[in-house]
Formats: sequence, structure tokens, C-alpha cells
Amino acid sequence: MTAPVLSIEGLNARLGRSGPRILRDVSLSVAAGEVHGLVGESGAGKSMIGKAIAGLLPPAVRVHSGTIRLHGTDLAALSPGGRRKLVGERVAIIPQDPLTALNPCRRIGGQITDRLIHILGWERAKADARAAELLEEVAIRDPARVLRAYPHELSGGMRQRVLIAAAFAAEPELIIADECTTALDVTVQRQILRLIAEMQERHGTALLFVTHDMGVVAKICQSLSVLYQGKVVAQGGVERFFAQTPPHPYADALINATPRYDRPEESLLPVPQSVLDGLAREIAADDEAWEAHA
Repeated sequence: MTAPVLSIEGLNARLGRSGPRILRDVSLSVAAGEVHGLVGESGAGKSMIGKAIAGLLPPAVRVHSGTIRLHGTDLAALSPGGRRKLVGERVAIIPQDPLTALNPCRRIGGQITDRLIHILGWERAKADARAAELLEEVAIRDPARVLRAYPHELSGGMRQRVLIAAAFAAEPELIIADECTTALDVTVQRQILRLIAEMQERHGTALLFVTHDMGVVAKICQSLSVLYQGKVVAQGGVERFFAQTPPHPYADALINATPRYDRPEESLLPVPQSVLDGLAREIAADDEAWEAHA
């Protein structure tokens, strides 16, 4: 059987050597060509998982145990240089805020071709041609002008399209999309989500889609993991997940809290306090058991 593109097993991370846990026994996998939604409220630990994969965790956060594998290769078993090379070649990130993700002092063209030239060793002329092709693919008009432009000369939607083009530039095996529509207005969000789905299907790339929006998960993902305070509380295929009662009351509450544009008369339903209290007890018991064996 072919190994999944991404496999995470029992990942635990905490602040420093003895601080609180940030990730709690996280396990998930993403197959080739699959879109896996990582969903939860703000502060649930979604972005931390993406940073752990990319080796970009803050210095204060330590991975205590667990494995992260790319096509069966344990990243922790590699040297720092070997890990950077493997991740640089096989993983790309579409970050949350396009304005802060792009260097304001550099032209767009150089920011797309950097990875091709410095990681994959492409010649500049070939990389420049690829950058122009990608801008056309993400439906940017006049690619030659945009390649010469600086980030502040582009709209928010165009900057996000540039980041999508840069992510797909080197044909990575895995792309981590980290709430990449948060900074955009609703109309542009829909365009960008449609574009990401089209690009992912065209290139056959595995995609870990980080979001707080169950509606987005239902539209573009094939599977999902629901996260609460760094713990995966529910997991499964999207069709079955939304067709039946989800396997955890918190996941059910998140679905019920999602606005329905086809039923605007319905009131928004907050997550019931009883569900949050149950989660707090569940996590406290889990932490106590983990600390006893850590």
C-alpha cells in the first residue's frame, strides 16, 4: 500500500519543558490528491500543526513526542539541513495574510521564482517563464506587469492569487493552506476558494486546509479533523460526517453554529456550555494521564 503524503501520529507539543500542552496526541493523514480540512475555533492549535510540519514552530514550543512523516520519511530522524531540503522540495504553504507574507521591498516575480531557483536549482529564465505561466493559471491579467509590480500595487485578491501561484510553482506534494481567505472580503473569498479547489484538482496535490469554517470544509474537503485545544475530537470523511450526526457533540455544535445562507431566518446557535464543560473535563483527564506517563 502506498504511504500517505502526510502522516502524523501521536503528536504532542508543549510550551518549554514543563509548560502546558499545545498539541495533544494529534494523529491524521492526507493521501495524494486529497483535501483534508483541519477545523476548529481560533486558538485550537490548527496553525501549530501546520508549523510543526514545516519546521516553523516558535522557539518556545517544543515537540515532546510523536512523528510527522512525509511519504513515510520521519522528519525528526533527519538532520536539520536534510529536513529543510525535504520540506522545501515537497511542502508549500499558502499563508493567512497576503500583505504580511509578501516582502514589500521586492517585486512579485522574484518572490515566486525564489523557491524554484534556490531550492530546486532552476535557471532564472526557466523560473521566470514558469512564474508567468502560473500567474495566467490563477487568472491574473497581464502577468508581465504583475511580475514587475510590488505587493502594495496589487489588490488583496491579487496578492492572494500570487501566493497560490507561488505555492504551486514547484509542484509540491503537499500544500498547507493556513486560513488563507481570512483577510479577504466575502466575494473575493469565494473566488479564491474556487481557485484553490481548481488548482488542487488540476495538479493532484495533497492539501491540508486549515479553517474555522465548517461551510468551507463541506464544499472543498474530502475528509476532516475537528480540533479543540490541540486535541482531535472528531475525524472522518466529509460526506458521511455531514450526512449523519457527527461522532462528537462539539463537532455537531460547530455545524449547527455555521450560518446558512439558504435559511437566513434561522438564528445562530452558539456552542452549548454543557458541551464545552464536557470537553474541559475530557482534556483535563487526558492531560493528567499524559503527565503521569510523560
